[in-house]
Amino acid sequence: MADLYCPPCAGQGHRQLLATGLRCQQCGRRWPAFAGGTDFIAVLLPDPDASARMVGLVSALMRDPNVLSGWHDGEDPLENALAGGLLTYAQAHFGAYARPALAAPDLSWLARAWPTQLPPGPIVILGCATGGEAWALRKIAGLAGREVWMVDANLAALAWGQMLFDNGTVMLPYRPTATRIDWCPAELPESAPPVRWLCADALFPPFAGESVAAVVTVGLLDSVSDPAALVQQIEALLKPNGVWLMASPWNWQPRVTPVRRQLERHLPGGVPDGMAALLTGQVIAGLASDFTVEWRNDDVPWRLQVHARYVAEYRLQVMRLRKHV
Repeated sequence: MADLYCPPCAGQGHRQLLATGLRCQQCGRRWPAFAGGTDFIAVLLPDPDASARMVGLVSALMRDPNVLSGWHDGEDPLENALAGGLLTYAQAHFGAYARPALAAPDLSWLARAWPTQLPPGPIVILGCATGGEAWALRKIAGLAGREVWMVDANLAALAWGQMLFDNGTVMLPYRPTATRIDWCPAELPESAPPVRWLCADALFPPFAGESVAAVVTVGLLDSVSDPAALVQQIEALLKPNGVWLMASPWNWQPRVTPVRRQLERHLPGGVPDGMAALLTGQVIAGLASDFTVEWRNDDVPWRLQVHARYVAEYRLQVMRLRKHV
């Protein structure tokens, strides 16, 4: 199993392996875990208090799914974020298996973009939400026997995805209108692939440097507060010859990513060629200089249905980036 590290200590330059019980031997913190499925979900967010509170909230949700409506309608930022992520991606990733079926984007392009060669080591899917990427990649022969880590900062989405992967069936929450939440049954047509679930911040991934064979990010790079830091983290995580499968609509939002940190604003030209240049070290000195593009599609449709009268349609730029040996 991949080693896990204490995020705050790693951020201070002390990469301390977590001991049994998720205890950091450097700072003494004992990190919480959510035990709702066949395996526990370690919660390693940079803020230990937020980690513990999230475990309590999601445990309550698993006991009484009706609390989701209160989260959605309330004013608590953490509850709002948990509800929003679960509602958006339960349908986006698995709505096709609901009864009746719900609108969901096609993720088959992930398998087409997947590399034929990878170094040994685990796969890490950052910003996975409910786990749709792992489901889309389930038939890739090269994943057999590899450890696959599903990583997201939203424990509600992870716990729901784990329940579906464990049992093959689950009640799926969705919004028929902007103010209503309904539930319908969803059932996978076959067994889900074996994966590990981890609640962590993509900007503080708790893995060792150069330990990962591939990283997958879909709609993440334009959805974090510091995209350049995320690029640096991914570059550091990957083994030589490792692969970053990156997809983004470049839908920058100042409330998420401060204007000065939006990578697109550094481009001398436009998207998508400019972003390909930036992610191969040709725009910002020292950023992504270890990557080359070996596969690219600049126009992949990605359609998210928020509710029956609100649909967000994006065009993803997808790149498969290989880290130099």
